[in-house]
Amino acid sequence: MKILSVFCDESGDFGASSDKNAYYLVTMIYHDQNIDLSDEFQKYDEAIARTGFNIEYVHTGPIIRREEVFADYTIDERRKLLYKILNLYNSCDIRHATICVPRKEAPDKITLSGKLARQMKIFLTRHETYFGAYDKVIVYYDNGQSELSAILNAVFSMYFAEVEFRKAEQQNYRLLQIADFICSMELLNIKRSEKRLSQSEEHFFYKPQELKKTFLKSVDKKRL
Repeated sequence: MKILSVFCDESGDFGASSDKNAYYLVTMIYHDQNIDLSDEFQKYDEAIARTGFNIEYVHTGPIIRREEVFADYTIDERRKLLYKILNLYNSCDIRHATICVPRKEAPDKITLSGKLARQMKIFLTRHETYFGAYDKVIVYYDNGQSELSAILNAVFSMYFAEVEFRKAEQQNYRLLQIADFICSMELLNIKRSEKRLSQSEEHFFYKPQELKKTFLKSVDKKRL
């Protein structure tokens, strides 16, 4: 049996929004379970352990903004962590996609839910050949937002004859950490194109063209 794992992460929320610059993003990592990633995961775990940092998992946004447990680390230490997750992403045989909805087009929960569901349906239909090669789909999400959980359940149940939904935490699944990483990079790509990177983001990616050539270029390579 061919099984496809789908690891989901989001950026944004379903609350009413009047921010014309806000976006809601959903990133989905696709992994064929016949492809063994245990060696890649072991090397990643060992690389994180060698840093000596006391962290549960790599959380991209807080690393860049120096928030949560990462507030105690220097910029060089935090950059080192982000390169670890980039290296893991580059080494894994996976694909990914991100659904993006500008909040100025969906200022309320009902409109946002409708637009997200529609974009997901369009994407699945467009890649019918890819998804049709699998006998079963397992969707992993932390259920952090009940609205998104409902959308994922409804859309995937409609398109796949056999689908299973599992609650998952980032500290237990490296591919959820990658989903978080990709989601953050996609948002940074939008902000960069609109010339509104924050001061902390510009400070973090201080090397010329580093964000574009090292991170965003890598993300593009595995986009489904």
